[in-house]
Amino acid sequence: MALTRCLPILLLVAMTATAGASEDRADFYVSKCYPPPTPTADNGGAFRGNLLYLLDALPTVAGPTGFASLSLQTAGSAVTDRALVRGLCFGGSAPKPCRRCLSNAGKKITEQCGDASRRAGFWDERCFLGYAEGANYSSAGADDDFGAVVFSGDTVPSPDIVSVRRLEALAQSLAPRAAKGSVATADATTPASKGVITAGNRTVRVLALCARDRAAADCASCLRDASLVVAKSWEVDGGAHGRVAAVLGSNCYLRFEISTPLLLIIRRMINDNPVLSASVAFLIVLVIGAVIIDGFARRTIKARNNNRNAAAATPALGMSGIKTMK
Repeated sequence: MALTRCLPILLLVAMTATAGASEDRADFYVSKCYPPPTPTADNGGAFRGNLLYLLDALPTVAGPTGFASLSLQTAGSAVTDRALVRGLCFGGSAPKPCRRCLSNAGKKITEQCGDASRRAGFWDERCFLGYAEGANYSSAGADDDFGAVVFSGDTVPSPDIVSVRRLEALAQSLAPRAAKGSVATADATTPASKGVITAGNRTVRVLALCARDRAAADCASCLRDASLVVAKSWEVDGGAHGRVAAVLGSNCYLRFEISTPLLLIIRRMINDNPVLSASVAFLIVLVIGAVIIDGFARRTIKARNNNRNAAAATPALGMSGIKTMK
């Protein structure tokens, strides 16, 4: 019956949906506000007006490509009134989520940094937004401090030291493609520690992205630093981290995503989640019960059909089949 064919699929879908709901998803933001380098005569009014205009325009401009850099200066005003805004959406975001992230970032950064800040940066797991005044643009463009290093998703053993070095090199090799404004990806296979639930070969997908206004050398330098940051995090305690490691910067984005065999992931989720365990047990009983009922129904139908066929094959006795005795 169709029910028994669908139940295993429903079982997998239910487990996947529950896992997605319980997965440790990163939900954070980091804001860094810097005071003005020099006081301004009008208390920053002209700069503030230019800044708010650019922050309002940035999501629409950046949405299609995931990056934009805008500037605005009032005619005849000092360079300190010139506002510069940059936005970078991480991981090849679609236009709509990118616009939404930058729009939210613009609201939060203006609320938290206020009129006093002439340079600021905002990061969350989806995008970066930064602004600066014209006289302070060079320091705002430098990626000397990363917004955050994030581990999220299912906990898996960290790669061994040899694999870490290979992943570092792979991440840095993506710089030429990332420098052209595209999302560069590559896959590698790494072993896991023995004796753990996710032991065995695992695939690691590496994704790299650089802001479109960075030169190739700057992109390579940013990704190199980002790969070293992740490697150091993996090596410090040598234990387990989230399945996804992401370095969120103002000029580049680097992501490592570890894939483990599906059955091992399911087994780990079941062990760690009592609610999921109960749900899986109930679904297994449901599947077994449906299989038994289906088998009984099939045998009943088959027996009924056999009886009908046997009855149809037996010839009826008529008058022609009776011999008259004389």
